[in-house]
Amino acid sequence: MMLPNSNEADPIFPPYTVVSKNADYALRLYEVYPVVEMDYARREEGYAALGSYFDGANAGGQRFAYSQPVVMEYHPGGRKVMQMYVGAPRGQEAAAAAGAKPPPVSSLPAPSDAGVRLNVSGGELVAVAQFDGFITPTSAEAVRKRLAACLARDGLKTADTDGEGGRFRCSQYGAVYQLGPRLNELLLRVKL
Repeated sequence: MMLPNSNEADPIFPPYTVVSKNADYALRLYEVYPVVEMDYARREEGYAALGSYFDGANAGGQRFAYSQPVVMEYHPGGRKVMQMYVGAPRGQEAAAAAGAKPPPVSSLPAPSDAGVRLNVSGGELVAVAQFDGFITPTSAEAVRKRLAACLARDGLKTADTDGEGGRFRCSQYGAVYQLGPRLNELLLRVKL
């Protein structure tokens, strides 16, 4: 399922289906979809580099529709990867919102920035817990622990490393350079 957009200026979203939902979390089954990604140290570096891909900094000079959310993946040992969904060329947002399949990653132009790469994401069942505020190590770890406890309570196991310091992702919604807190989601892969 793709989230509906009211006009072409709205961002597009990765395709997923809500499998179940309760007061603590939702289970989403994500289809496979293309992303542009990079390892990063500071968020603003990631935002700028990935945003430039959408604005034409790629081998074809092609501009792409803005997408939401920005996904930040945190690995044990401190590695961080930022991703954004590449769903439609600019001007074709309405088709993407209506459920058009994302383009295959092999059809996308190579990034101009050597630190940026194309990849695929999705093809997985994830548990999603929403939270407001800023994504900090402390706030993310508190939400991760709460989500892991809720999954355990419901008899579900995560495919991500359990325990403090394990791999997890946070999705951030809203304008990239928006000041102030915003809606965030913490995602953990669920074993089938």
